[in-house]
Amino acid sequence: MDLNAINEEWFLGQLKSSEIDVPELILVFTKLAKAERASDADGWAQTLFQKFAEADAIDDALLVLAWMAGVRGSIQDAQGAVEKLLSKDRNALKLVEPAGFGGTGSVAENFNRLRLLRSLKTGMLCHNATWGFGIIENIDYFYQQLEIDFEGKGDHEMAFSYAATSLEILNDDHLLAIKHKNPAELARLLKENPAEVVRATLRSYGNMPVMRLQETLSPSIIPEAGWKRFWDAARAELKNDASVEVPKKRSENIVLHKKAMAYDDEWFKFIAQDNDIEGLFDRFKEILEKKIDFTSDFSKKTLANRLAFIIKGAPSGRPEWKAEGFIYARMFGIEPAGLDTAKLIHDLIDGDLVTTLDRLHSRQLQTLLSILIENDKEAVVATLSEVIPVVSHPVLNEVMSSLLANGAEDAVRALMETAVGKRTASAPMLLWCQRSTELIEKWHLISKGDLAFRIQEVLEVNSAGAMLRAQNQLRERFQTEAWLHDVMDAMTEQQRRDFLRRINEGQGWDVLDRKSVIAKVLRKFPELQDIILPSKASIAAAPKKETPFTSSRSYADKQKQLERIMTVEIPENSKEIEVARSYGDLRENAEFKYAKERQGLLMAQGAQLAEDLEKVKPSDFDGVSLDEVAMGTGVELAYASGMSETYYILGAWDQAEALSIISSETRLAKSLLGHKVGDTVAIPAGECEIKAILPLSDEVKAWIKG
Repeated sequence: MDLNAINEEWFLGQLKSSEIDVPELILVFTKLAKAERASDADGWAQTLFQKFAEADAIDDALLVLAWMAGVRGSIQDAQGAVEKLLSKDRNALKLVEPAGFGGTGSVAENFNRLRLLRSLKTGMLCHNATWGFGIIENIDYFYQQLEIDFEGKGDHEMAFSYAATSLEILNDDHLLAIKHKNPAELARLLKENPAEVVRATLRSYGNMPVMRLQETLSPSIIPEAGWKRFWDAARAELKNDASVEVPKKRSENIVLHKKAMAYDDEWFKFIAQDNDIEGLFDRFKEILEKKIDFTSDFSKKTLANRLAFIIKGAPSGRPEWKAEGFIYARMFGIEPAGLDTAKLIHDLIDGDLVTTLDRLHSRQLQTLLSILIENDKEAVVATLSEVIPVVSHPVLNEVMSSLLANGAEDAVRALMETAVGKRTASAPMLLWCQRSTELIEKWHLISKGDLAFRIQEVLEVNSAGAMLRAQNQLRERFQTEAWLHDVMDAMTEQQRRDFLRRINEGQGWDVLDRKSVIAKVLRKFPELQDIILPSKASIAAAPKKETPFTSSRSYADKQKQLERIMTVEIPENSKEIEVARSYGDLRENAEFKYAKERQGLLMAQGAQLAEDLEKVKPSDFDGVSLDEVAMGTGVELAYASGMSETYYILGAWDQAEALSIISSETRLAKSLLGHKVGDTVAIPAGECEIKAILPLSDEVKAWIKG
């Protein structure tokens, strides 16, 4: 708009128009005021207001008056001006005070409330956050209140002052209006065009995340049982609508653009203005998934600019973002603008490549590795040789494939020979060996039987994260009977016995898995059952193991913990898995992955608790001899400094600092057990003398009984 062309002649021409565009004129007044032409704006606004007031065009006059009073502040007594304007309408005057004039609210808010109250008519559809959908039945100006029939709640009287701030008038396009006036059309849309129902909801209530969308539509519009089918169909349609953006994260808003859009240069303008790196990656995925045309000069320039922005702007703590920038540049066939590409790629090779590879999706790894190898094959091979022992199995697979495809087989073979020979191969490396039998045989790397022993060893290592996931996949191989029998067929008789003995006695197995694997072995090799069920002679010769004890209280606590895991936490987790599964694509579903990992932890925790409860016995420690320090006794210790301490030694799971109760498994307790009064004992805190052996106090006995 050229403000130089806005003059007196122009304004008089507007006044003579048969249809004056009031909002457009008010916008012109605002710009004039900002351009130091406030006197023109104020004078013309006053003239326009007088024209509308004389013509009884009250609504238009209120718009101008709101600008003069609220934006310009050129009218000090806004309430007086409004009352003068409405003086011919007694009912309208009764709306001024409920609209907030004379109160503490802003003038702009007062005018908005007044316009809403003036618009109310009987039969209008409305909505209130507390009462829901309703129909205005009566407007009582004398008592300054409305009578509204709220759906399912009957008639309700609402004061004008409350209605002005809390009532929403529904137009014919509002979802609730469609439901009320044309339920058949809504039913048709739900069945034939679910995406339009989502658009109507967003137009009615504003942008919102998926969870709120579900709460808005279900069960009032869509039965709960039908939600998943509805949302899957709607989301599939919305993917092809440039006017709607459905985010990957369920916590983020679904965005409906006010103006209908196509995937053209206008859409790419949004990308050009986007400085959120993760948001840009979502745009890039959308372009590829929907096969959006980016061949125009503007779209190419935009992508080249945004790719350069990502590669240059990725923080040091997110090296994978820089890598993804190069990956998308390769996929688009576009060179990022103004970068020293070779140097930046080499920085990736020399940087934290392990973190970069682990954080990328497996589908992106091949593209990145190809880019790196093309840049500097020798440096990449050297770096990847250091990376292989510490990356996850999916990353390892891609790294191995890239190295082998680019003529680095000798380097891979030498690395694996060293790791396997020195027993330093990680769980992902052994999993790769187990799945790459042709190469392992070609390289004469390790026999089937020896590989099975190496896998057993790595299963006994405490791991977390990616290494734990690889361990779990290796452990699953033992549940494959054909594989188990095949590897044991390749062993000697003694090797088979050692192999089963390690399964039976080694760490890294929960009770159920161990029993299942042993049963599979014995079906093929029943002659090994003496390892599981030793002879009477071997039992007699074996040293007798002491049964661990704990207090009745601690034993009951463990039982309750196991019961909660089995009856509450695992069923709740199963529901979480089903809900997460309903969100779609499991490969990109963080909720599903978290729920499945939690399932594994709960199952392992429950199995371990069950095994512990079989081994440990409850006791009240009644009648324990005081001849020597034992479980169920107190002991008074005297130090050379003259200080003394008293402890009560109970069972394996017992501890209560306030009562000086310590577990029999602590270093202090193990140092004291078996000693008598007068003995000098070396304990973790130094030397002390056992001054007295005491019975359990009444407080400790009460604690044991819970």
